[in-house]
Amino acid sequence: MDRRDFLKIFAASTAFSMINPLGTMAGEDIKRPLRVGFIGTGNRGTSVVTAMSRSCNVEILALADLFRDRIDGVLGKLNDLNKAKGMAAISEDNIYVGRNAYKELLKDKRIDIVVIGTPSYVHPEIMEAAIKAHKHVYCEKPAAPDVDGTLHMMKVARGVKDLSLTLGFQVRTSPAYDEMIRRIHEGQIGEVMSAQLYYNCNGGSGARPAVEDEEFRIRNHFRFLKTSGGILTDQGIHIIDICNCVLKANPLFAIGLGNQKGRNYEFGDTLSNYHVVYRYPNDVNVSMQSLQIGPRFGDVCARFFGSKGVAEAHYSGGVHIKGETRWDSGVQHALAGSDETKAKLFVDSILSHQYINTIEQDCNSTLAAILGREAVMKVSN
Repeated sequence: MDRRDFLKIFAASTAFSMINPLGTMAGEDIKRPLRVGFIGTGNRGTSVVTAMSRSCNVEILALADLFRDRIDGVLGKLNDLNKAKGMAAISEDNIYVGRNAYKELLKDKRIDIVVIGTPSYVHPEIMEAAIKAHKHVYCEKPAAPDVDGTLHMMKVARGVKDLSLTLGFQVRTSPAYDEMIRRIHEGQIGEVMSAQLYYNCNGGSGARPAVEDEEFRIRNHFRFLKTSGGILTDQGIHIIDICNCVLKANPLFAIGLGNQKGRNYEFGDTLSNYHVVYRYPNDVNVSMQSLQIGPRFGDVCARFFGSKGVAEAHYSGGVHIKGETRWDSGVQHALAGSDETKAKLFVDSILSHQYINTIEQDCNSTLAAILGREAVMKVSN
């Protein structure tokens, strides 16, 4: 399913929800919110669950994490979200901790939706288990930090038509980005000749621990390639995904350079900067820069050069087209509300039985990011 089909389904599901705002499940009317199980209670997953709670008729029912302190750190906020909707606090009986926590949560037949916010190296494993438990799944990106895991997720999700399955590529559902992509596809910048992508942000900091054990590596998974895949697959992947949407293609090959210059943390094996050139079909060359250095946030941009104009989109700084056809989205913060939009798309697809499965597209974007990373690592090593 491509992006446009996804949004068409959203339009249809919104109309359905106006008639029956509580929706149906498996052909049966339900007079209750959809119930959410949250696995991996980190910052990003909490943002997704928060957006889902605020924009949709859902109840946060159960939590699972390796570490109890991670759950305790967000429990008050999640309970407040339920309370604001007149719902009960999360019961201690529905809180699971440890290596088998997600398996225990998935046994609960009351749960309709699973949000996966764990480190990406366990995404394929939990996605497969959730599908087997017949849960709708919203999983954070990337699909996995490696090719094998990504292909496994693609395999287990392929052909699933009675569940909604998606990864957290909310940028493509931002109205400003979506409209820019639509206009490019209509030919408003002519033939796309080349593209420039970058995702530049601050680098964070951290001292080397006295003991670097498994728990430390899991808690600091963004600093290790095996657990996160590095910054290109964790952050830069969003703009690569937009490029794939615009070009309606996946890259053929990549060359690149990178290093750890400018890192402010003293552990881990991730790089601080990547410079990659991708070759796409039709001889379209795409440059990609991904940085995590310094104390201040930089900028995120996707710029497409066509035979009749240039289209560009920034997270903060506008989305517009210049050339023979001029257009301005009128927004400066293009991602405002994108989490809520993606959450509503997902939940409404369940309520309307117009299930969406974007996993193949999501996995192809993950593979494109991995391709760029591996091109860099091959040279850097």
